[in-house]
Amino acid sequence: MAEHHPVSDSKHKAPPASLGSASYSGNGRTGSRAGGLSGGLAQPAGWQSLLSFTILFLAWLAGFSSRLFAVIRFESIIHEFDPWFNYRSTHHLTTNGFYEFLNWFDERAWYPLGRIVGGTVYPGLMVTAGLIHYVLNLLNITVHIRDVCVFLAPVFSGLTAISTYLLTKELWSQGAGLLAACFIAIVPGYISRSVAGSFDNEGIAIFALQFTYYLWVGRPCAPIDCEGPSECL
Repeated sequence: MAEHHPVSDSKHKAPPASLGSASYSGNGRTGSRAGGLSGGLAQPAGWQSLLSFTILFLAWLAGFSSRLFAVIRFESIIHEFDPWFNYRSTHHLTTNGFYEFLNWFDERAWYPLGRIVGGTVYPGLMVTAGLIHYVLNLLNITVHIRDVCVFLAPVFSGLTAISTYLLTKELWSQGAGLLAACFIAIVPGYISRSVAGSFDNEGIAIFALQFTYYLWVGRPCAPIDCEGPSECL
């Protein structure tokens, strides 16, 4: 019995020591986690990501603002013949629904013959503008469908700069992607087909092409090691 009590005492004294070591390790873990969060931007990768985000945002802003000269100089209007027809089709879509849009006979287009709209147009432009208008109304943001059509091309031109960055980064490097994004945001040939009020297919087609190329080139690879896009699934 005399030898049993010291053993039991040592057993009772062991848990406080283990608790102390556990609390010490927990404090050390918390301190290292806080230091990692506070020192994230101190790493070169953190500043590189911030710089890339800033350049992409400026490219998007340059692409959007450089296409607003018609709205700033005059007003928010649709100009040219084809954009007016596309706007009228989109207005009919949002007013009467998609089924009525597909079966709509427009007696004002191709006068005096008229035009069966559902079978003679590419509805992607109208559907995209209609979906944006529908989502904005769900969010209680009151906006006329005309304003959506006017600013659709400038908004998608900024998205084109981002998709071009993603594609060029996948093909070459991050620096080349940033340069490509800045160039395509202000290229005159693209600006002429995507100014505010020019509600035509090119306004979203260029973005759709670039983003489709990026999804095709950057598709996920097999679980094995891949050396290039040719070995991907």
